[in-house]
Amino acid sequence: MNRNDSKAVQRKREDRDPVCGQRINRNKAHITIQYKGNEYLLCCPICQAEFERDPERYLQ
Repeated sequence: MNRNDSKAVQRKREDRDPVCGQRINRNKAHITIQYKGNEYLLCCPICQAEFERDPERYLQ
């Protein structure tokens, strides 16, 4: 694996919480929510509640 492949793997493991924008390691997310065919990683119960209250607000 070369350096570029390693960066691609790292990006796949790290996503952003759509509510607060915090970078999240996929393996350490509080919860993963499926919504309209997309997967959203959330960092904590507060962000989960905000997302569930109005998910359309956080769609990319």
